[in-house]
Amino acid sequence: MSGQTWRTPMRRALRTGSLLLAGLLLTGCSLFGGEDPGGGALPKIETDAKGNVKGAVTAVDRLWGGYEVHVDILSLRKYDKALRLVFAVIPRAKGNNDEFPADAFGGSFNNGNAGGVGLVDTEGLRAYQPMVVGKDGCACSSGLGKYPLDTPTLLYVDFPVPPAEPDRLTVVIPKVGPIPGVKVS
Repeated sequence: MSGQTWRTPMRRALRTGSLLLAGLLLTGCSLFGGEDPGGGALPKIETDAKGNVKGAVTAVDRLWGGYEVHVDILSLRKYDKALRLVFAVIPRAKGNNDEFPADAFGGSFNNGNAGGVGLVDTEGLRAYQPMVVGKDGCACSSGLGKYPLDTPTLLYVDFPVPPAEPDRLTVVIPKVGPIPGVKVS
């Protein structure tokens, strides 16, 4: 096949894709269908006397590298075209006074994100990764620096809706591990 014969259709496809993307961006395309999850806005959080986030549906504490990592799962909510996981992370020093690394849940050393978080449907035997936005981005909290100690950091991750629509999923968070039985609302 000559170089000329495949380049023309490729250029047309790229041009069409670029125009389609521009049109979607200009018209305010919603990833979530008819419902708006708040445009990435996260809920305000309150902490209790122990420093944990109020209103959590489940919470876990795990030790990792000189830290106790406390995670409060606030919601796993289904929208038309996505599931949004909202959770708070509270790293606590256990012999280590350094802030928790920015790349603990995904991203890079100086530009962390929550893209390493996953969901597992243990009944349907399927795993789900975060939705991808752009070339390398995830539909998740991003542009994160180091996590401050003893202070909650609120994060979100968007996933595709599983076809079987299970009632509960296992949330898998790097450095924390699996958190089974998180209810989908």
